[in-house]
Amino acid sequence: MKDGTIIARCREHRVYFAAPYTEVEEIMRRADAREDIAIDCLDKAIPFYLSNCLPQWEPRGGRNLTSFFIPIALRFFRDAYRKWATGHRRRMREVLGELIPVYDAEWETWDLAPPPCPEQQTVLRETLGLILAKASMEERAVCEAMLATGATQEQIAQQLGTTRKTVERRLARVRRRAHNLAAAGLIVVPSVSSAVSR
Repeated sequence: MKDGTIIARCREHRVYFAAPYTEVEEIMRRADAREDIAIDCLDKAIPFYLSNCLPQWEPRGGRNLTSFFIPIALRFFRDAYRKWATGHRRRMREVLGELIPVYDAEWETWDLAPPPCPEQQTVLRETLGLILAKASMEERAVCEAMLATGATQEQIAQQLGTTRKTVERRLARVRRRAHNLAAAGLIVVPSVSSAVSR
């Protein structure tokens, strides 16, 4: 989990699940998240293996215990990851609020919101809407926290349970998207420069 290769191992063994890069980064960075997922995974995989699979294992069959156990553990990893991701996404939603539209390319879905109230219909909001149209939940949570409270990067990192460096990386992605939209003539840079550069 620390280097992200477990996701590739899952794919190799045809254990599929949605794992956005932002969540994989979070797991790679956070030892506590890796520990929670590992404990949850092994807590279920080992008893299942001992009761259902070990009696069928034949040492002369050419497979060692590791290669016999790993594919089983990966299926339980998927379940443990989903459980962790549910809590992570709930925390992101608490920051974003229930009525904020969220896009994630991993699932190609939108959670749509009703039209914003008149106070929210400003040029900045419209422009940021374009910039954040395909932002991850994590990138959007950083921007929403910054706009709603004027919090510093350090405060946002504490609020989201991450590091300032991670907040900076997410903002850098948003800035790149803003510059690309500006270069294409889709947004006016002066109207968003202060929000994007903070």
